[in-house]
Amino acid sequence: MKRRHLLGLGALGALGLWGMRPGDQGRPHAPYFASLQNLLKQEGGGVPQLVIDLDRLDANADLLAQRLGTLPLRLVAKSLASNGLLEYLAKRLDTRRFMVFHQPQINQLAQAFPDADLLLGKPLPVAAALAFYQQLGNGQPFDPSRQLTWLVDSPQRLAQYLELAQALQKPMSIALEIDIGLQRGGHPDAASLAQTLRLLAGNQPLLHLRGLMGYDAQVAHAPFWTGSQDAFEAANARYTTFIEAARGFPAIWPREPLLNGAGSLTYPLHAKGPTPLSEVAIGSALLKPLEFDTPLLASHQSAIWIATPVLKMQSGTLPYLQQAQGALEAWNPNRHNAYYLYGGRWPAQPVSPEGLAYDGIYGRSANQERLVGSAGTALAVDDWVFLRPLLCEGLFDRFGELRLLRHGKLVGTWKPQPAA
Repeated sequence: MKRRHLLGLGALGALGLWGMRPGDQGRPHAPYFASLQNLLKQEGGGVPQLVIDLDRLDANADLLAQRLGTLPLRLVAKSLASNGLLEYLAKRLDTRRFMVFHQPQINQLAQAFPDADLLLGKPLPVAAALAFYQQLGNGQPFDPSRQLTWLVDSPQRLAQYLELAQALQKPMSIALEIDIGLQRGGHPDAASLAQTLRLLAGNQPLLHLRGLMGYDAQVAHAPFWTGSQDAFEAANARYTTFIEAARGFPAIWPREPLLNGAGSLTYPLHAKGPTPLSEVAIGSALLKPLEFDTPLLASHQSAIWIATPVLKMQSGTLPYLQQAQGALEAWNPNRHNAYYLYGGRWPAQPVSPEGLAYDGIYGRSANQERLVGSAGTALAVDDWVFLRPLLCEGLFDRFGELRLLRHGKLVGTWKPQPAA
Protein backbone atom coordinates (compact mmCIF):
# COMPACT_ATOMS: atom_id res chain seq x y z
CA MET A 1 0.00 0.00 0.00
CA LYS A 2 2.76 2.35 0.88
CA ARG A 3 4.48 1.83 -2.46
CA ARG A 4 1.23 2.29 -4.40
CA HIS A 5 0.53 5.41 -2.39
CA LEU A 6 3.91 6.89 -3.29
CA LEU A 7 3.47 5.99 -6.95
CA GLY A 8 0.10 7.68 -6.94
CA LEU A 9 1.50 10.81 -5.41
CA GLY A 10 4.28 10.81 -8.02
CA ALA A 11 1.75 10.51 -10.83
CA LEU A 12 -0.32 13.33 -9.40
CA GLY A 13 2.81 15.46 -9.11
CA ALA A 14 3.72 14.78 -12.72
CA LEU A 15 0.21 15.66 -13.85
CA GLY A 16 0.34 18.84 -11.81
CA LEU A 17 3.66 19.79 -13.34
CA TRP A 18 2.32 19.08 -16.83
CA GLY A 19 -0.65 21.27 -16.06
CA MET A 20 1.71 24.16 -15.37
CA ARG A 21 3.17 24.12 -18.88
CA PRO A 22 2.74 27.36 -20.89
CA GLY A 23 -0.44 27.73 -22.87
CA ASP A 24 -0.59 28.66 -26.53
CA GLN A 25 -0.27 32.46 -26.59
CA GLY A 26 -0.35 32.84 -30.38
CA ARG A 27 -2.97 35.12 -31.91
CA PRO A 28 -3.15 36.72 -35.36
CA HIS A 29 -2.71 40.45 -35.83
CA ALA A 30 -5.46 42.56 -34.26
CA PRO A 31 -7.31 44.75 -36.82
CA TYR A 32 -5.10 47.81 -36.13
CA PHE A 33 -1.90 45.94 -36.94
CA ALA A 34 -3.47 43.87 -39.73
CA SER A 35 -4.39 47.11 -41.50
CA LEU A 36 -0.92 48.54 -40.93
CA GLN A 37 0.63 45.32 -42.24
CA ASN A 38 -1.38 45.63 -45.46
CA LEU A 39 -0.17 49.20 -45.89
CA LEU A 40 3.44 48.25 -45.36
CA LYS A 41 3.23 45.31 -47.75
CA GLN A 42 2.29 47.87 -50.40
CA GLU A 43 4.35 50.89 -49.29
CA GLY A 44 7.00 49.66 -46.86
CA GLY A 45 9.65 48.89 -49.43
CA GLY A 46 10.40 45.58 -47.74
CA VAL A 47 12.70 47.12 -45.12
CA PRO A 48 12.30 47.84 -41.39
CA GLN A 49 10.28 50.95 -40.62
CA LEU A 50 9.77 53.23 -37.64
CA VAL A 51 6.10 54.24 -37.64
CA ILE A 52 4.54 57.14 -35.74
CA ASP A 53 0.77 57.14 -35.37
CA LEU A 54 -0.18 60.81 -35.69
CA ASP A 55 -3.70 60.27 -34.39
CA ARG A 56 -2.36 58.80 -31.17
CA LEU A 57 0.37 61.43 -30.99
CA ASP A 58 -2.27 64.15 -31.27
CA ALA A 59 -4.35 62.53 -28.54
CA ASN A 60 -1.32 62.42 -26.24
CA ALA A 61 -0.43 66.03 -27.02
CA ASP A 62 -3.98 67.22 -26.41
CA LEU A 63 -4.15 65.32 -23.12
CA LEU A 64 -0.83 66.86 -22.09
CA ALA A 65 -2.01 70.36 -22.96
CA GLN A 66 -5.29 69.86 -21.09
CA ARG A 67 -3.48 68.64 -17.99
CA LEU A 68 -0.82 71.35 -18.00
CA GLY A 69 -3.21 74.25 -18.45
CA THR A 70 -1.09 77.38 -18.09
CA LEU A 71 2.03 75.56 -16.85
CA PRO A 72 4.65 76.07 -19.61
CA LEU A 73 6.15 73.12 -21.46
CA ARG A 74 9.69 72.40 -22.63
CA LEU A 75 10.04 69.58 -25.18
CA VAL A 76 12.82 67.06 -24.52
CA ALA A 77 14.68 66.78 -27.80
CA LYS A 78 16.53 63.52 -27.05
CA SER A 79 13.21 61.67 -26.89
CA LEU A 80 11.81 63.37 -30.00
CA ALA A 81 14.95 63.45 -32.15
CA SER A 82 13.47 64.61 -35.44
CA ASN A 83 13.19 68.22 -36.51
CA GLY A 84 9.89 67.46 -38.21
CA LEU A 85 8.47 65.88 -35.06
CA LEU A 86 9.74 68.71 -32.86
CA GLU A 87 8.29 71.36 -35.15
CA TYR A 88 4.95 69.54 -35.31
CA LEU A 89 4.69 69.26 -31.54
CA ALA A 90 6.01 72.77 -30.91
CA LYS A 91 3.21 74.20 -33.04
CA ARG A 92 0.50 71.98 -31.58
CA LEU A 93 1.63 72.65 -28.01
CA ASP A 94 2.55 76.30 -28.55
CA THR A 95 6.11 76.22 -27.29
CA ARG A 96 9.56 77.13 -28.57
CA ARG A 97 11.32 75.74 -25.51
CA PHE A 98 13.52 72.67 -25.99
CA MET A 99 15.75 70.67 -23.66
CA VAL A 100 18.94 69.28 -25.23
CA PHE A 101 21.49 66.77 -23.96
CA HIS A 102 24.17 66.49 -26.65
CA GLN A 103 26.49 69.12 -28.09
CA PRO A 104 25.90 68.33 -31.80
CA GLN A 105 22.16 68.48 -31.17
CA ILE A 106 22.52 71.99 -29.73
CA ASN A 107 24.05 73.14 -33.00
CA GLN A 108 21.42 71.30 -35.05
CA LEU A 109 18.54 72.91 -33.15
CA ALA A 110 20.13 76.35 -33.17
CA GLN A 111 20.14 76.16 -36.95
CA ALA A 112 16.76 74.48 -37.42
CA PHE A 113 14.92 76.61 -34.80
CA PRO A 114 16.59 80.04 -34.74
CA ASP A 115 13.85 81.37 -32.43
CA ALA A 116 14.17 78.52 -29.90
CA ASP A 117 14.92 78.73 -26.19
CA LEU A 118 17.38 75.90 -25.47
CA LEU A 119 18.16 74.52 -22.01
CA LEU A 120 20.78 71.87 -21.37
CA GLY A 121 19.41 68.82 -19.60
CA LYS A 122 22.79 67.76 -18.27
CA PRO A 123 26.08 69.55 -17.58
CA LEU A 124 28.49 69.21 -20.51
CA PRO A 125 32.28 69.24 -20.34
CA VAL A 126 33.60 72.71 -21.06
CA ALA A 127 35.29 71.32 -24.18
CA ALA A 128 31.85 70.43 -25.55
CA ALA A 129 30.61 73.95 -24.81
CA LEU A 130 33.60 75.36 -26.69
CA ALA A 131 32.82 73.06 -29.64
CA PHE A 132 29.31 74.50 -29.80
CA TYR A 133 30.61 78.05 -30.24
CA GLN A 134 33.24 76.94 -32.74
CA GLN A 135 30.63 75.17 -34.87
CA LEU A 136 27.93 77.83 -34.61
CA GLY A 137 29.23 79.90 -37.49
CA ASN A 138 28.87 83.58 -38.15
CA GLY A 139 25.73 85.39 -39.19
CA GLN A 140 23.25 82.95 -37.67
CA PRO A 141 20.15 84.55 -36.13
CA PHE A 142 20.36 82.30 -33.06
CA ASP A 143 21.86 84.29 -30.17
CA PRO A 144 23.36 81.95 -27.54
CA SER A 145 23.63 84.69 -24.94
CA ARG A 146 19.82 85.03 -24.91
CA GLN A 147 18.58 81.69 -26.23
CA LEU A 148 20.89 79.05 -24.74
CA THR A 149 21.14 78.16 -21.06
CA TRP A 150 24.01 75.96 -19.91
CA LEU A 151 23.49 73.64 -16.94
CA VAL A 152 26.03 73.79 -14.11
CA ASP A 153 26.19 71.14 -11.39
CA SER A 154 29.00 72.41 -9.15
CA PRO A 155 31.17 75.43 -8.31
CA GLN A 156 34.03 73.73 -10.13
CA ARG A 157 32.02 73.44 -13.35
CA LEU A 158 31.03 77.09 -13.12
CA ALA A 159 34.68 78.10 -12.78
CA GLN A 160 35.42 76.26 -16.03
CA TYR A 161 32.54 77.96 -17.81
CA LEU A 162 33.69 81.31 -16.48
CA GLU A 163 37.11 80.76 -18.03
CA LEU A 164 35.44 79.90 -21.34
CA ALA A 165 33.22 82.99 -21.25
CA GLN A 166 36.25 85.15 -20.51
CA ALA A 167 38.27 83.57 -23.32
CA LEU A 168 35.47 83.97 -25.85
CA GLN A 169 34.31 87.30 -24.47
CA LYS A 170 30.76 86.02 -24.80
CA PRO A 171 28.13 86.18 -22.04
CA MET A 172 26.62 82.85 -21.01
CA SER A 173 23.28 82.08 -19.40
CA ILE A 174 23.43 79.56 -16.57
CA ALA A 175 20.94 77.30 -14.78
CA LEU A 176 22.03 75.40 -11.69
CA GLU A 177 21.33 71.69 -11.33
CA ILE A 178 20.01 70.70 -7.91
CA ASP A 179 19.64 67.24 -6.38
CA ILE A 180 16.08 66.84 -5.13
CA GLY A 181 16.39 63.15 -4.30
CA LEU A 182 17.52 61.41 -7.49
CA GLN A 183 21.10 61.07 -6.20
CA ARG A 184 22.49 61.68 -9.70
CA GLY A 185 24.59 64.73 -9.02
CA GLY A 186 23.92 68.42 -9.03
CA HIS A 187 24.22 70.71 -6.04
CA PRO A 188 23.49 68.47 -3.05
CA ASP A 189 22.53 71.17 -0.55
CA ALA A 190 22.02 74.88 -0.01
CA ALA A 191 25.64 75.41 1.08
CA SER A 192 26.99 74.06 -2.21
CA LEU A 193 24.46 76.14 -4.13
CA ALA A 194 25.50 79.27 -2.23
CA GLN A 195 29.13 78.69 -3.18
CA THR A 196 28.21 78.64 -6.87
CA LEU A 197 25.93 81.64 -6.48
CA ARG A 198 28.73 83.68 -4.91
CA LEU A 199 30.93 82.93 -7.92
CA LEU A 200 28.10 83.96 -10.23
CA ALA A 201 27.52 87.17 -8.28
CA GLY A 202 31.15 88.16 -8.71
CA ASN A 203 31.12 87.72 -12.47
CA GLN A 204 28.17 89.68 -13.76
CA PRO A 205 27.23 90.31 -16.52
CA LEU A 206 29.50 87.73 -18.19
CA LEU A 207 27.61 84.94 -16.42
CA HIS A 208 23.84 85.41 -16.21
CA LEU A 209 21.78 83.28 -13.82
CA ARG A 210 18.45 82.07 -15.20
CA GLY A 211 17.33 79.68 -12.48
CA LEU A 212 17.34 76.05 -11.36
CA MET A 213 16.76 72.57 -12.75
CA GLY A 214 15.89 69.56 -10.59
CA TYR A 215 14.78 66.17 -11.92
CA ASP A 216 12.52 63.93 -9.84
CA ALA A 217 12.34 60.63 -11.77
CA GLN A 218 12.79 58.75 -8.48
CA VAL A 219 9.24 59.73 -7.55
CA ALA A 220 7.81 57.39 -10.20
CA HIS A 221 9.79 54.50 -8.74
CA ALA A 222 9.17 55.15 -5.06
CA PRO A 223 9.18 51.98 -2.90
CA PHE A 224 6.02 50.80 -1.19
CA TRP A 225 7.08 52.14 2.19
CA THR A 226 7.21 55.68 0.78
CA GLY A 227 4.69 55.94 -2.02
CA SER A 228 4.78 58.29 -4.99
CA GLN A 229 2.77 61.09 -3.37
CA ASP A 230 5.03 61.29 -0.31
CA ALA A 231 8.11 61.09 -2.54
CA PHE A 232 6.70 63.87 -4.72
CA GLU A 233 6.08 66.12 -1.74
CA ALA A 234 9.58 65.42 -0.40
CA ALA A 235 11.17 66.30 -3.75
CA ASN A 236 9.15 69.52 -3.93
CA ALA A 237 10.19 70.43 -0.40
CA ARG A 238 13.85 70.02 -1.36
CA TYR A 239 13.30 72.12 -4.47
CA THR A 240 11.70 74.86 -2.39
CA THR A 241 14.67 74.83 0.00
CA PHE A 242 17.00 75.50 -2.92
CA ILE A 243 14.77 78.32 -4.16
CA GLU A 244 14.87 79.97 -0.75
CA ALA A 245 18.67 79.68 -0.71
CA ALA A 246 18.90 81.30 -4.15
CA ARG A 247 16.66 84.16 -3.06
CA GLY A 248 19.40 85.03 -0.61
CA PHE A 249 21.26 86.47 -3.61
CA PRO A 250 18.76 89.11 -4.77
CA ALA A 251 21.31 90.91 -6.94
CA ILE A 252 21.49 87.97 -9.36
CA TRP A 253 18.29 85.99 -8.71
CA PRO A 254 15.87 86.73 -11.59
CA ARG A 255 12.50 88.31 -10.97
CA GLU A 256 10.94 85.48 -12.98
CA PRO A 257 13.37 82.59 -12.55
CA LEU A 258 13.50 79.47 -14.67
CA LEU A 259 12.45 76.60 -12.39
CA ASN A 260 12.61 73.50 -14.55
CA GLY A 261 11.85 69.94 -13.57
CA ALA A 262 9.41 67.03 -13.79
CA GLY A 263 9.74 64.77 -16.82
CA SER A 264 7.31 62.42 -18.53
CA LEU A 265 7.03 60.10 -15.54
CA THR A 266 5.99 62.77 -13.03
CA TYR A 267 4.43 65.58 -15.02
CA PRO A 268 0.84 64.59 -14.06
CA LEU A 269 1.69 65.24 -10.40
CA HIS A 270 3.11 68.68 -11.18
CA ALA A 271 0.13 69.47 -13.42
CA LYS A 272 -2.23 68.61 -10.57
CA GLY A 273 -0.10 70.64 -8.17
CA PRO A 274 1.01 72.22 -6.07
CA THR A 275 4.43 72.51 -7.70
CA PRO A 276 7.41 74.83 -7.28
CA LEU A 277 8.15 74.64 -11.01
CA SER A 278 7.76 77.38 -13.58
CA GLU A 279 7.91 74.86 -16.46
CA VAL A 280 8.01 71.11 -17.04
CA ALA A 281 10.20 69.12 -19.44
CA ILE A 282 8.40 66.32 -21.31
CA GLY A 283 9.27 64.10 -24.25
CA SER A 284 8.58 60.38 -24.07
CA ALA A 285 5.02 60.72 -22.75
CA LEU A 286 4.04 61.97 -26.21
CA LEU A 287 5.07 58.71 -27.90
CA LYS A 288 4.84 56.45 -24.83
CA PRO A 289 7.40 53.71 -25.37
CA LEU A 290 7.13 50.59 -23.24
CA GLU A 291 9.13 51.76 -20.21
CA PHE A 292 6.58 54.54 -19.71
CA ASP A 293 3.71 52.17 -18.98
CA THR A 294 3.05 53.56 -15.52
CA PRO A 295 -0.16 54.33 -13.63
CA LEU A 296 0.40 58.08 -13.99
CA LEU A 297 0.58 57.74 -17.79
CA ALA A 298 -2.23 55.20 -18.15
CA SER A 299 -4.30 57.64 -20.23
CA HIS A 300 -1.52 58.11 -22.79
CA GLN A 301 -1.41 55.87 -25.86
CA SER A 302 1.48 54.09 -27.53
CA ALA A 303 2.18 56.04 -30.71
CA ILE A 304 5.40 54.49 -32.04
CA TRP A 305 6.17 51.09 -33.53
CA ILE A 306 9.03 49.28 -35.19
CA ALA A 307 7.75 47.26 -38.15
CA THR A 308 9.83 44.67 -39.99
CA PRO A 309 9.21 41.85 -42.48
CA VAL A 310 9.49 38.14 -41.77
CA LEU A 311 12.32 36.75 -43.91
CA LYS A 312 12.02 33.08 -42.94
CA MET A 313 9.69 30.79 -41.06
CA GLN A 314 11.10 27.48 -39.83
CA SER A 315 10.66 24.90 -37.14
CA GLY A 316 11.68 26.14 -33.73
CA THR A 317 14.45 23.54 -33.61
CA LEU A 318 17.64 24.60 -31.84
CA PRO A 319 21.18 23.71 -32.92
CA TYR A 320 22.44 20.58 -31.14
CA LEU A 321 18.98 19.95 -29.70
CA GLN A 322 17.19 18.65 -32.76
CA GLN A 323 16.14 15.46 -31.00
CA ALA A 324 14.61 17.45 -28.16
CA GLN A 325 12.36 19.64 -30.33
CA GLY A 326 9.33 17.40 -29.91
CA ALA A 327 9.60 17.52 -26.14
CA LEU A 328 10.19 21.28 -26.15
CA GLU A 329 7.10 21.85 -28.30
CA ALA A 330 5.01 19.52 -26.17
CA TRP A 331 6.00 21.48 -23.08
CA ASN A 332 5.72 24.91 -24.71
CA PRO A 333 3.69 25.26 -27.93
CA ASN A 334 5.02 28.80 -28.26
CA ARG A 335 8.33 27.30 -29.42
CA HIS A 336 6.74 25.55 -32.40
CA ASN A 337 7.95 28.01 -35.05
CA ALA A 338 10.95 30.28 -35.43
CA TYR A 339 10.57 33.53 -37.37
CA TYR A 340 13.63 35.35 -38.67
CA LEU A 341 13.19 39.09 -39.10
CA TYR A 342 14.79 41.67 -41.34
CA GLY A 343 17.15 43.33 -38.87
CA GLY A 344 16.85 43.21 -35.13
CA ARG A 345 18.43 43.76 -31.75
CA TRP A 346 16.36 46.89 -31.32
CA PRO A 347 15.50 48.07 -27.80
CA ALA A 348 11.93 46.85 -28.23
CA GLN A 349 9.50 44.04 -27.44
CA PRO A 350 7.35 42.22 -30.02
CA VAL A 351 3.69 43.11 -29.61
CA SER A 352 1.91 41.88 -32.74
CA PRO A 353 1.01 39.26 -33.56
CA GLU A 354 0.54 38.22 -29.96
CA GLY A 355 2.54 35.34 -28.56
CA LEU A 356 5.91 36.12 -30.15
CA ALA A 357 8.99 36.25 -27.97
CA TYR A 358 12.74 36.48 -28.30
CA ASP A 359 14.43 33.10 -28.10
CA GLY A 360 16.54 33.38 -24.98
CA ILE A 361 18.29 30.08 -25.73
CA TYR A 362 19.20 30.96 -29.32
CA GLY A 363 20.17 34.58 -28.58
CA ARG A 364 19.67 37.97 -30.21
CA SER A 365 20.80 39.18 -33.65
CA ALA A 366 20.99 42.60 -35.31
CA ASN A 367 20.93 40.93 -38.73
CA GLN A 368 18.16 38.31 -38.55
CA GLU A 369 16.43 38.47 -35.19
CA ARG A 370 14.87 35.16 -34.19
CA LEU A 371 11.44 35.13 -32.58
CA VAL A 372 9.56 32.03 -31.54
CA GLY A 373 5.82 31.52 -31.52
CA SER A 374 3.03 29.07 -32.17
CA ALA A 375 1.13 28.49 -35.38
CA GLY A 376 -1.62 30.58 -33.78
CA THR A 377 0.21 33.74 -34.82
CA ALA A 378 -0.77 32.94 -38.43
CA LEU A 379 2.52 34.50 -39.58
CA ALA A 380 4.04 33.68 -42.95
CA VAL A 381 7.09 34.79 -44.87
CA ASP A 382 6.73 38.42 -46.06
CA ASP A 383 4.25 39.22 -43.30
CA TRP A 384 5.23 42.00 -40.91
CA VAL A 385 5.98 41.91 -37.20
CA PHE A 386 5.46 44.93 -34.94
CA LEU A 387 7.61 45.76 -31.95
CA ARG A 388 7.12 48.42 -29.31
CA PRO A 389 10.25 50.39 -28.40
CA LEU A 390 11.33 50.39 -24.78
CA LEU A 391 12.68 53.94 -25.12
CA CYS A 392 12.89 56.59 -27.82
CA GLU A 393 16.39 57.84 -27.00
CA GLY A 394 18.98 56.63 -29.48
CA LEU A 395 16.34 54.94 -31.65
CA PHE A 396 15.39 57.32 -34.45
CA ASP A 397 18.77 57.48 -36.14
CA ARG A 398 18.72 53.70 -36.68
CA PHE A 399 16.12 54.32 -39.38
CA GLY A 400 16.40 56.42 -42.52
CA GLU A 401 13.04 58.05 -41.96
CA LEU A 402 10.00 58.05 -39.73
CA ARG A 403 6.80 56.88 -41.46
CA LEU A 404 3.68 58.81 -40.50
CA LEU A 405 0.33 57.08 -40.06
CA ARG A 406 -2.87 59.14 -40.16
CA HIS A 407 -6.43 57.74 -40.28
CA GLY A 408 -5.14 54.34 -41.37
CA LYS A 409 -2.97 55.67 -44.19
CA LEU A 410 0.74 56.40 -44.55
CA VAL A 411 0.80 60.12 -45.21
CA GLY A 412 4.43 61.23 -45.15
CA THR A 413 7.82 61.01 -43.54
CA TRP A 414 10.08 62.90 -41.17
CA LYS A 415 13.84 62.67 -41.12
CA PRO A 416 15.56 61.75 -37.85
CA GLN A 417 18.26 64.06 -36.62
CA PRO A 418 21.61 62.75 -37.85
CA ALA A 419 23.72 60.71 -35.48
CA ALA A 420 26.74 62.58 -34.19
